[in-house]
Amino acid sequence: MTPEKQLRVALARILDDNALGVYRETGVYPTGEAAIFTTGYISTEHDDQTTLTSPPTTRDGRADALYRVQFFTRRKGNADTVETWAHDLSQVLDHKEYSPNILGISWAEEYSRLYVDADTQGRVSVAVNYSFRGRA
Repeated sequence: MTPEKQLRVALARILDDNALGVYRETGVYPTGEAAIFTTGYISTEHDDQTTLTSPPTTRDGRADALYRVQFFTRRKGNADTVETWAHDLSQVLDHKEYSPNILGISWAEEYSRLYVDADTQGRVSVAVNYSFRGRA
């Protein structure tokens, strides 16, 4: 498993532990469950879901790495729904040391957030980007 995939899986477990979605190793979710996908998959069947993707990792020399993860969350509701979700995510991850405790991660911080208006099915979205300083 690549370091980026290891990071996404660890973060999915953290989201699950903090009631920000449901992560299943198999990736099979019943309809209505707030699914967390770590493969970049966006389901057409789930109104409530979070997809974790990894923009390119930046390496500094042979040891240091800056990992990035985008959390794309879609929920039924209004703008407050995803704003609250993004705020709750920041309470769990933003400016945290050693979280998650893999890949020599020493620091995590949010560096951008983009809200997306509701689609034709009444689902609002937010894309939240985090960087994680770690070891390659």
